[in-house]
Amino acid sequence: MTDDIAFPALETDAAAIAAFSKRHISRTEAALCDAQFETDADQFAKILEDPDNLGGIIRRGNWIFNWHRNADHPRGIWRRVKEGAAITADAPWQTVFDLDAFCEMDGDDWHWRGAATLWSDPARVVLHLSHKGSDLTRHLEWDCDAAAAVSGGFDIPPARSDANWLDENTLLFATAALPGSATRSGWQGRVVKLRRGTDLTDAPTVFEVDHDDLLGYGYTFPLRDGSRGIGFGRVRNIGDTVQRLQIGDTDHLLDAPSHTSCTHNDTHYAYVTADDGPDAPGTLVLRRIDGSDKKILFTPSERRAVQDAYAVFGRDYLFWVEEDTLTPQLRRYDLRDPAARPETLPLPIDTQSVGIGRFDAEGPSDGPMQLFTSGFLEPNQTWVFDQTGTPAAAERLTKGTTSFDATGMEVRLHMAISDDGTEVPYHIILPKDHASQMGKIPVLQYGYGGFGVSLGPYYMRLQGPAWLSRGGAYVQGYIRGGGEFGTAWHLAAKGENRKLGFADFAAIARDLVQRGYTTADQIACHGGSNGGLLCGVMLTRYPEHFGAVWATVGVYDQLRYHLFPAGAGWIDEYGDPDDPQARDWLRAYSPVHNVVAQDDRAYPPALIDTNETDDRVDPSHSRRFAALLEQAGQPVWFHSRAGGHGGGGQTTEAAREQALGYAFLRHALSL
Repeated sequence: MTDDIAFPALETDAAAIAAFSKRHISRTEAALCDAQFETDADQFAKILEDPDNLGGIIRRGNWIFNWHRNADHPRGIWRRVKEGAAITADAPWQTVFDLDAFCEMDGDDWHWRGAATLWSDPARVVLHLSHKGSDLTRHLEWDCDAAAAVSGGFDIPPARSDANWLDENTLLFATAALPGSATRSGWQGRVVKLRRGTDLTDAPTVFEVDHDDLLGYGYTFPLRDGSRGIGFGRVRNIGDTVQRLQIGDTDHLLDAPSHTSCTHNDTHYAYVTADDGPDAPGTLVLRRIDGSDKKILFTPSERRAVQDAYAVFGRDYLFWVEEDTLTPQLRRYDLRDPAARPETLPLPIDTQSVGIGRFDAEGPSDGPMQLFTSGFLEPNQTWVFDQTGTPAAAERLTKGTTSFDATGMEVRLHMAISDDGTEVPYHIILPKDHASQMGKIPVLQYGYGGFGVSLGPYYMRLQGPAWLSRGGAYVQGYIRGGGEFGTAWHLAAKGENRKLGFADFAAIARDLVQRGYTTADQIACHGGSNGGLLCGVMLTRYPEHFGAVWATVGVYDQLRYHLFPAGAGWIDEYGDPDDPQARDWLRAYSPVHNVVAQDDRAYPPALIDTNETDDRVDPSHSRRFAALLEQAGQPVWFHSRAGGHGGGGQTTEAAREQALGYAFLRHALSL
């Protein structure tokens, strides 16, 4: 096959796209959307709409805020309760913003993307609303006390943009909507001071990034005297940010190596190193804002890393989570003590997964910290503790509900051996009575493996009832390209070494068979976005290892991904298709360039699904890949639905998306 684009009409021709989608969606739904599918979709919707499962909370002023979806509000409501009240489903919640009612009134499809709080008045916010799930965001000023839009307030039309408060009448607004303000990736490259009532075209520019950068942004942060500092970020690539701070009359450029991103308060900043600089990749470094007094707080080893390469500042402390072979440990450092050493903080419970964050939205930096705990078979819990105290004495604010009976299920950590001898860890969650099913357990294997993204244990809210409770095992693989074992683990599979991450994932599938859990024809793999690319490569390069492939919103054309605006931001990760040398290694694994006829090599059944308004990974990747598989006589199902890169905005849409995937797995694996 040549490098010429196959099925170009499925990228640009609306009539051809509509005809292709209609034909394939009808075929897919006729085959997979049976009575069990409808039962599953109803069950999944009820789980997503569980009124007792509260989800995330955060404090704004004297109120606790919660984003919540239920049967009456499948898009979601933003609500609050007075601080001090028990955080339960039947608490006296006040609805601040009803997205379902707003969409009905507005006559358009909006998805929740959070809110920016005015630091001087927590009742005043700017809502961020995605248009149809895309990256185009509308910013609407909202009065939480009145539960209404502010008359004469900000209402900025959707574009790739970001908004944060400078003061009560001014936003630091990062935009791609002004002439020349978009980066080559299509993201916001210019930050302006936008005053209430001022036209965007008249707003003065206060910060701008280079055209080849990914994006820029502006924000404020608290100072000890009660005032605010101003920060600007220049994101050169994903995970590579240069920050400049304005504190009073002084400017500070945070001196950090490339391919790192800093966190800071008003006295210090911290970063985890990558491949540039004197310190080993994955080292946690602390410095004063002026760049002085460098301290090494963590040095990595083969299986020890700072979780997500990220630390969180309080006023006088720095917090981070260290992981040793995926076992978490919460750490704290006292910024005030020159002789201080990092200390380990005892946790309130024994848990598989730990997260740390500040409890206050845009509030003072001396507020409490928020702790998150979870596990594959353990619902999420949220805890709050004082920065100077201990999490062991933390107050539990919420505990997620259970969606399945985990009795008799078991979590194991194994090591697979990749082609080059590297040990690749993976978790397997085994169903009840697995001992009697050894050798024939259906397995769903999940992975991502890119951009330094870390996977970790999380509650199997839908996977539990959909898969584990029906006798299947779930596998999560920690392959190279991810960040689970630090920066070096990510760097090992960047660019021309991407093939190592693919080999890792295939090695896990082999290991499952070698350990006697299952057979290759009973293993399905699933992934989305970069994980969709991973699954596309499994289908075309390692088809004998799998009985089914479920790939969602994937990147399948590695020679043209950069021609779509957002794709230009991935060149640092994948390599530049316009570079002849990089083009060779990209083409060697690009799924659309490696499809072969069924007579030459049989592929397992594949479900290729995408979202119609995805402007992150263009849906033409999925349409063209499915068309090539069909042309080659390979068994393929294609589906497309409303929504952006993250899917639809309603619980019912998310439930049906998941139900279709599990219906495909039942069909493909003959379950």
